[in-house]
Amino acid sequence: MNFRQIPGSLLLMALLAVPAPALAWGAEGHEIVATLALRELTPAARGQVARLLGGETMMIHDANWADEIKDRRRETGAWHYVDIPLNAPGYDRRRDCLRGDCVVAQVEYDMRLLTDRRANGRARAEALRFLIHFVADMHQPLHAVDAGDRGGNDVQVAIGRQRANLHKVWDADVVEALGIEAGAVANGLARSVTPEQRKAWARGTPAIWVNEAHVIARDHVYPLLDGRRRLRLPRDYAERQSAITRTQLAKAGVRLAVLLNNTLR
Repeated sequence: MNFRQIPGSLLLMALLAVPAPALAWGAEGHEIVATLALRELTPAARGQVARLLGGETMMIHDANWADEIKDRRRETGAWHYVDIPLNAPGYDRRRDCLRGDCVVAQVEYDMRLLTDRRANGRARAEALRFLIHFVADMHQPLHAVDAGDRGGNDVQVAIGRQRANLHKVWDADVVEALGIEAGAVANGLARSVTPEQRKAWARGTPAIWVNEAHVIARDHVYPLLDGRRRLRLPRDYAERQSAITRTQLAKAGVRLAVLLNNTLR
C-alpha cells in the first residue's frame, strides 16, 4: 500500500487575495476546523499536540501543511479525497480506494501511527499534520464524489463577473461567505453547536463521515448541474450554502477533536 507549517490572519487575508489552485476548504476552512478542534482537546491530547508540533497553536498554523507539500510530494495528492461515483449509495473501499490512495484510508493510517508511541517522533508529527488536514477534507462535499469531472474542477461556473470552477466555489467562496477571519468564524460555530450535536457527530467512522459528504454532493450540489459542465450560478449561491458549510465545518472540528482525544491519550 502507498501510505506515507502557517500563519495567522494577516497572511490568511493575503492568501485569499491572490489566485490559487483549488484546495479543499481553502486556507480559511482548514484553520476554522483546526481552531474548533483545539478548543475541544483534552489536556492530555493538547499536551501531545504541543510536543509533536512545537506548540499547541501550531495545530492551526499547520492546518494547510498537507496542501503546501503536494507539489513536491505528488504521491500525497490522491490522499485528500475519495472518488465515490456520483450515483453510488456510498463508499466502497475495493472500488474507491485502491492501494490506500484515498482520504478514508489515510485518516485511518494516520490514526494508527499516532497511537503507536514507539514510532519515530517525526513520523508521528507528520501523521498529525496530515490528520488535521484530511479530516477537514473529507467533510468537503466535492472531495467525496466522482462525476467524471474531478470533483467539480472541470465544471466552469460564472457568478456575476467572477469566473471559476465549481470545486473552487466549494473550497473557498462558501467559506468566505461565513466571514473572512477564521478565528471569529470558528468561535461563532463553537457557540452554535449543541451538546446533543456534539454527541451525535462524535459517533461513526471516517467511512461513514465521508458518506455524509457524498450524499450532500449527490443530492444537493449536482442536481443543479443537470449534467452540464458550464453554467451560471446565482450571485448569492455561496450564501445559500451557509447552513451546509457551517454544519460540515463544525462536524469536522468536533470529529477531529474526538479522533485526537482518542489517539493522543
